[in-house]
Amino acid sequence: MSLKESVERELRIPTSIRLGAPGSLDILVDGEKIYSKKETGRIPSAEEVVNLLRSRKPAQTMDLAGEQTG
Repeated sequence: MSLKESVERELRIPTSIRLGAPGSLDILVDGEKIYSKKETGRIPSAEEVVNLLRSRKPAQTMDLAGEQTG
């Protein structure tokens, strides 16, 4: 299951994916960046993203920007 599918299933947040620079992955919630592969050097697990989102205020939308992987 993809990260997009995991977030939508677990949290019922509309999630979009858009292409960015090769090798990048930024996760934005309501336009605010909450995760950057460039800053951490790794791709987060779906569980990590779901937990990160649960710890925040309720989100309206989520955007996965970067290279699509799995």
